[in-house]
Amino acid sequence: MLRATILLELNEDYVLSHVSDLVDGPVVVTNCEVLGETDIRFVVDAGEHRDEMADRLAASEAVSDLELVGDDQLLITKRPSGALPVIRENHGMLQRMSQFYGRSRVFDVVVFRRADLKAIISGLRSLGTVELRRLKPFVGPSTRLSKRQAEVVGYALERGYYDWPRGVTVEEIAAAFEVSRPTVLEHLRRAEKKLLSDALADATTPANPDST
Repeated sequence: MLRATILLELNEDYVLSHVSDLVDGPVVVTNCEVLGETDIRFVVDAGEHRDEMADRLAASEAVSDLELVGDDQLLITKRPSGALPVIRENHGMLQRMSQFYGRSRVFDVVVFRRADLKAIISGLRSLGTVELRRLKPFVGPSTRLSKRQAEVVGYALERGYYDWPRGVTVEEIAAAFEVSRPTVLEHLRRAEKKLLSDALADATTPANPDST
């Protein structure tokens, strides 16, 4: 299996094209997920322009749901620009849309074969200009964490340890696992280091355009 990061420069404007001009630079997308056959849902950090961005999005028929999150974020559910059907028809799996700006969209896609990736890129060219940014073997959910590290960091994440203000303290996590405070901190430190290393490797591995 392969993981590809694809830049798509659309031939025409879609709803996200009309809101990205409100911010300076690409809009970062987080918590992206595919819903059913046609929709995607994701969070964007709209900053001080959140309300204006929300008004523009709410006026679009492509947006089926819109929620205000925190002070400056939006949770958006919408039909994609047309890339999702192309990816799925060619046996690809959309992992996320990581950013958008104007007509630009960046997609993270997993495929089983190079032939599938070639077909996806060929299909996306009907929507615009395509560039393969990165290509590397796909690694599923991290198996580098020990069982206990995964349990501790999962519990901490679920209980809000990484929120601000924190939803749970180190002492409370330690009590839940019946271990000492230093042991919890060590599990968290080691797990965070491994996960950050994986994330940075994903962000910096270049593609070989000739490989497709």
